Amino acid sequence: MAKGISRSKVAYEKPTSLPGDLITRLRERELVIEDEHIAENALRFVGYYRLRGYFYPFYRMTEERVPRVHEPKRFLSGTTLGQVIDLYEFDRRLRLIILEQIQKVEVALRTCLSEHMSARYGAHWFMNLAIMRPDYDHQEFFRQIAGAKEVFIQHYRERYSTPVCPPSWMITEVMTFGTWSAMYASIPVSDQRAIARMFSLNSHDVLGSWFHTLSHLRNLCAHHNRVWNRHFMVFAPMHNNGYEHHFTHRKHTLYCRLAILKYLSDQVSWSDGLKEQLDTLMAQPPACVTWEKMGFPELWRDDPLWTRPVNPPGSGAQPDQTAGG
Repeated sequence: MAKGISRSKVAYEKPTSLPGDLITRLRERELVIEDEHIAENALRFVGYYRLRGYFYPFYRMTEERVPRVHEPKRFLSGTTLGQVIDLYEFDRRLRLIILEQIQKVEVALRTCLSEHMSARYGAHWFMNLAIMRPDYDHQEFFRQIAGAKEVFIQHYRERYSTPVCPPSWMITEVMTFGTWSAMYASIPVSDQRAIARMFSLNSHDVLGSWFHTLSHLRNLCAHHNRVWNRHFMVFAPMHNNGYEHHFTHRKHTLYCRLAILKYLSDQVSWSDGLKEQLDTLMAQPPACVTWEKMGFPELWRDDPLWTRPVNPPGSGAQPDQTAGG
């Protein structure tokens, strides 16, 4: 279809399909279903629409330069529902690994931002509207504070008459990663730079970009979206000096995001958990899963990012002088 030309819309009239109907449809597409009880459970508790994203590696493809799913859709000969479920389970375990690692970075961002800003501007710095950019959404920020139900927040409200909001180190515990990411981008550049140096980066813009990228990845994982071979269309991260090869031609891949996560996680944790967890997960992957399909370069294991010693927090390690602007 030519760019700028849109098709006329039609009413959505597809009927709801029961598990039995869906099993019949899948068998017509030549998917091997050996146990209907397992199939019914998968369709009932995972859902056809969620599973269909995991069908595509098993579909027959056209022989075009850019292959497409052959129509009408048919599975590769011998493909079983068990293989599809194994791929779904692989992606689920991958998301859990990512969430665990992002948690470290999220807590670090919250803490570093709160402590730095509190030390410089006072415990209620976020109530000073002059500190943040004019376009910052203060209303949404204060709405989240007002909606917080944690016991320590209630205790503050019952005990103190003013200021109306709890101090920064309390609200740190009730705001989302996305909220703190947006807050970081809205504080003065001098403060952004100071916080970036805590993460061994010399560019505040790079750190802000990475926080937005990881916030989006976290939301995908938390909402159970497929990530293993996703082509990420939004929040492409900025590259940092000395690490361009992790980004060039890879900004839309999972690998690029895992490289960011590895770098930041190394700054706040002395365990090399991400690499170990990925290796364990990939010890027996589904047949269709490869490092390459997740965007990993051929010699990624030998790259300094994945082999360098990890310094314990507080060890006095200096910022990587190649990292950032």
